Amino acid sequence: MATVFTETTRPGAFIVSEANGSRSREVGRLASGNDLVAGAVLGKITTANTATSGSNTGNGTISVVTIGTDAINGTYTITITAEDTNAGTFSVVAPNGASLDDGTVGVAYVGSHINFTIYDGSEDFHIGDSCTVDVVFGEYAEFNPAASDGSQTAVAVLYAGVDASSAEQDCVIIARDAEVNEAELTFKSGVTEVQKAVALNALKTVGIIAR
Repeated sequence: MATVFTETTRPGAFIVSEANGSRSREVGRLASGNDLVAGAVLGKITTANTATSGSNTGNGTISVVTIGTDAINGTYTITITAEDTNAGTFSVVAPNGASLDDGTVGVAYVGSHINFTIYDGSEDFHIGDSCTVDVVFGEYAEFNPAASDGSQTAVAVLYAGVDASSAEQDCVIIARDAEVNEAELTFKSGVTEVQKAVALNALKTVGIIAR
């Protein structure tokens, strides 16, 4: 009986042409939860990933978190430092341990790292109550038109397959100035032809032309 061989998607096989040297390629990070083959169309995460309340005496809430230009990957810790009805204060510590500007409960916190508003609930936050904001910023993920974290916009193509199922991994991407074979690009299951066309047009804006 003849042996059957299955050829996997080869690194860079989708490339028709690219710029000299390393102009078209970059090293990036593929976000955890992605297991992709060469030619996968990628988006870039540009917003806070999650906001999680701690185990607190107060039962208030935190708004949707957006990020600023100085945001870094990791966990930001927000801790109540003074208690008052709808007007307590809190500290913010970045993932690298740096203390950021303090904020006030009920007032929009606007900074160069993260932006949000904390609200007291029926029980005011007490001194020592805290919450954390986990930021995943600047990592690549499979293009997903249903997402809202930045990966809904196509910006690059994965050069070689990378398994980041359980943890983020380094990856090589085609980021600009290249022609690619449209037939060898891969998309997330369920992406429609219309959504593919939108993605290809977005790639075109960064100089990646599908033929």
